[in-house]
Amino acid sequence: MIRHLSANQLDMKYFVHRPIPRLQHYELLLQEIMQASPPGHEDRQTIPNVIEILKSIGKDAAPGVTSAEQKVDIWKYNSSIVFKPGEYYVSFPK
Repeated sequence: MIRHLSANQLDMKYFVHRPIPRLQHYELLLQEIMQASPPGHEDRQTIPNVIEILKSIGKDAAPGVTSAEQKVDIWKYNSSIVFKPGEYYVSFPK
């Protein structure tokens, strides 16, 4: 398996549900930018619209995030299963 240096040795499964929480961080950053913008600056009109769009995307994506987090949990449990000597795994067709 090839790993990217910036992934800090983390498995791909770690990144499955990461994009949506980043949207929430963008919301916080945009609020700070708006507060730092001078009165009358166009950012004070545009940023609230962008924040509302980010909130809407976050709400729409919430069920998918929950599903992805559950998948990651199952992958973690699966990778931590240790069989006793003499036990074996049988895979059933789907």
